[in-house]
Amino acid sequence: MIARFREFLQGRVLFVARGNQLPRFINEGIRQGIVFYKTQRSEKGVRAQVKIQDFRRLKRPARLTHTRVRIVAKYGWPFVAARWWRRKFLLAGIMIIGVALAVLSQMILSISVSGNTTISSQEIFDSAEKHGLKTWTRQDSVDLNEVSKLLVEEFPDAAWVGISKHGTRVEIKVVQKVRPQVPGEAGNLVASKAGLVQQVMVIQGTPLVHEGEIVKPGQVLIQAPKAIHNPSARPRTDRQLQQKDYIPEIVSAAKGFVRGRVWYSAEAVVPYYEERIIESGNVAKGWGIKFGARVIMVTTPESPFNLVKEEVQYHGVTLWRNWRLPVEIVSVQYSELQKKQIERNEMEARQAAEELARAEVHETISPGARILEEKVRVLEQADGERVRIEVESYEDLAVYPEE
Repeated sequence: MIARFREFLQGRVLFVARGNQLPRFINEGIRQGIVFYKTQRSEKGVRAQVKIQDFRRLKRPARLTHTRVRIVAKYGWPFVAARWWRRKFLLAGIMIIGVALAVLSQMILSISVSGNTTISSQEIFDSAEKHGLKTWTRQDSVDLNEVSKLLVEEFPDAAWVGISKHGTRVEIKVVQKVRPQVPGEAGNLVASKAGLVQQVMVIQGTPLVHEGEIVKPGQVLIQAPKAIHNPSARPRTDRQLQQKDYIPEIVSAAKGFVRGRVWYSAEAVVPYYEERIIESGNVAKGWGIKFGARVIMVTTPESPFNLVKEEVQYHGVTLWRNWRLPVEIVSVQYSELQKKQIERNEMEARQAAEELARAEVHETISPGARILEEKVRVLEQADGERVRIEVESYEDLAVYPEE
């Protein structure tokens, strides 16, 4: 290993000598102190290696023996250094780019904010810059933990502020305080849906309906009392007006319960014969390379199936930290689809239609409602079963209107 390394540092010249006096040529070279390495005799002449400084000394033996010497290859560090010296400007450019990348990798090039809802991102940027966190700043010159503490102190609505570093990018994550939410108890109580009123209980306000009346959606059930002026109430500030969860000092709202009967219905049809498209389980995969908007598939450029579902994923190529190549790896998965004929008898189709209709009805029933009665009606259908579900429930009809 050491000998090969020494040979690389010294450099070697591989040549071919042709002539009628090759033995005399070799002897003359040895007489002058030239060392021949890896000498080989062939039909075309003699192949050998010599040091760089010894190659020039071969002129005299070659002239005396009328031998032609031709260089085949050059090997070693001196030739590599000479080649790079001829490209010194390219080497200098590579070194400058390397130094620039090393310097830029130690700086903050971009800052992002996430998690903020009522706090403005620009306010966070301005505050962070005031505390030393800004772009084109050395990363080791900013204490991120200290900046996060100062941001929490400056913004009362922020419960926690975390600052993480991802290469040259800094991300500020904000977790805002969860304020107590109150229902929108403001204004009149209106009917959420049509129904037959059976019970009215007023706590605050004026009732506008009585038991036995049929109400329509949006109809006012209990009217809110008039607002009472309170001289001690404090006006809202601009920040409080922007907050959706602000609790006002005085709320003028109707309060009470209006319960009644509500009817729901839904229909579903299930055929006796149905054709569905399902996955067969056969999968083929392929991958390719994406340059801009152009995609070149390396393997499986087209789907091997007639009926197929394609799932395409793109994977970026990252060389170092956040430096990404303008090339993406594309992976495609082809899942074969096939048509399947489903046959049902009368009982199976009716049961499936009943389940679909019942599921549709229960999606519209208010949570907490009490089911009073459920009717299942089978209607006429030529090529399947048609089922209608009718449900009667008892629930609270009064709600506050949405703003």
